[in-house]
Amino acid sequence: MTKSSPKKLDSQTWLTGEYVIYWGLIWAIISSILYLTYSVVDPQTTRPAWFILTTTGLEEVGLLISGCLCLRNWRSSSISGGTVWLLFAIAIFAFFGGNMWFCLWEMVWGLNPAASAGNLFFVLFYLILIAGMRLAILDRDVQLARQQWVIVAGVAAIGLTMGCWLTTLSARAVTVPQQSGVMTIAQAASRGTMVQMNAPTIPPQGKIASSKLPPDWVLAIDRSMQPLVGTFNLFYVLCDLVLLTFAAILFLGFWGGQLGLPWRMTAQAVLCFYIADTWFAYANNQVQGYESGSIMEVFWIFGIVQFGVAAALEFDNSIRARRLARRRTAIK
Repeated sequence: MTKSSPKKLDSQTWLTGEYVIYWGLIWAIISSILYLTYSVVDPQTTRPAWFILTTTGLEEVGLLISGCLCLRNWRSSSISGGTVWLLFAIAIFAFFGGNMWFCLWEMVWGLNPAASAGNLFFVLFYLILIAGMRLAILDRDVQLARQQWVIVAGVAAIGLTMGCWLTTLSARAVTVPQQSGVMTIAQAASRGTMVQMNAPTIPPQGKIASSKLPPDWVLAIDRSMQPLVGTFNLFYVLCDLVLLTFAAILFLGFWGGQLGLPWRMTAQAVLCFYIADTWFAYANNQVQGYESGSIMEVFWIFGIVQFGVAAALEFDNSIRARRLARRRTAIK
């Protein structure tokens, strides 16, 4: 045996499904404790900047690890239908980029993050993830019983109701400020409009103080994104509805059994993203001066962790199936 074999074996050992589950649980517990401890603040105060940066870091690191685990599945010759995992990896990395721009817009430049450059990455995330979920269902020829289709229809109906409700709230948030003659800064921010003031502005307590205004190219992107905020929000609601329906089909199609566990975890990850997205859409429309860091946003981390666990479990299943095939061949 060569000297490189033990090292390679050790490196692969830490990436098995069992260890990834352990690390995922630790990651989720740390995130939950952090959110439960520091996300709830008085209405007159803001969340500390280090808390937003820490939670964003937890999301970003988790996205990188989950994306790399999905790429490993794509490169593995023992996994059939690796294109699905390639699409998942690209979607996760797109969310990583969108999250980074979202944080820069909100924390560094003090702008409305709903109009950040991250929207372009989030659009890619939704489109590619939908393509990956659809391909996963088609490649594995998921067949559902009649009663299971009834459940899927019920889930889709609930998602459609939530989407219509959120769209109505968004429309009210836009029309209500127009009824008054004076518009406050908070109302203007909720509408996604730029508020220019002659007096120097003081950054909020939760933001990172900057010694200069945002660069011109940032302001140019922000201005170009402002009229599209409502369109982006509607697009996200519709995509969440499609993803929720696909997740229900995938979950019911792989109900029970060890081989179906990765796909149930994938469906649960999509559900966690749906919960966090729904809360964020509601809070942006209903909570005046909303800042990132609410307790419900921890579901993004839960979803990120479950994507990584699903990828690791699928890799383990492929290795186990390959060893079993070799044993059968040796017996013959």
